[in-house]
Amino acid sequence: MAQPGPAPPAPAQLVQKAHELMWYVLVKDQKRMVIWFPDMVKDVIGSYKKWCRSILRRSSLILARVFGLHLRLTSLHTMEFSLVRALGPEELDRMALSNRMPMTGLLLMILSLIYVKGRGARESAVWNVLRILGLRPWKKHSTFGEVRRLITEDFVQQNYLKYQRVPHVEPPEFEFFWGSRASREITKMQIMEFLARVFKKDPQAWPSRYREALEEARALREADLAAHYPHASVSQD
Repeated sequence: MAQPGPAPPAPAQLVQKAHELMWYVLVKDQKRMVIWFPDMVKDVIGSYKKWCRSILRRSSLILARVFGLHLRLTSLHTMEFSLVRALGPEELDRMALSNRMPMTGLLLMILSLIYVKGRGARESAVWNVLRILGLRPWKKHSTFGEVRRLITEDFVQQNYLKYQRVPHVEPPEFEFFWGSRASREITKMQIMEFLARVFKKDPQAWPSRYREALEEARALREADLAAHYPHASVSQD
């Protein structure tokens, strides 16, 4: 009599495996290590091999929507994968994050939330979003280490974020704002493009924020022109 196969895992278990595989691939890429499918199975997927297609598909979707990366099979013979970056190296250099793509994606997610909120974002709202990505404030992460310290201390010390207590609120609550370095290095249009990629929407789905981004882009172009052609903007008497 044939033995029954293993029971299918719960959807939450497949989502968890997809997040584990996503971080595994990001770390491999960051360390310039070869991404082989047999290693994915051995190190991450394990007993879930029967559902590897579903796990791969979920991981690929998160990588594309959140980090702007494409997980691509580059060799059918060796089952080797690679990550293809949607953001060019010059854009990443401008963001001064040493091409550390996971850090870039995490920071952009937080900055995007602040931008959409209009002024600042409550810490509770930030963690509600990050939990979707499998990140917990008090749980150590294989890629980010102590996630809460990274966000509330490291990003703050680097001036990418401001972290301030909300006045006149008990029990104490805290709020995130854009830091001075983020304002210098990251444009609002970059944030709109990131949001469009994550949520698969046209940037104009956020009309007021899109208009603000367009105005900033126009001002940056005019400032760049004035810097290169200083006499062009001088009116004649």
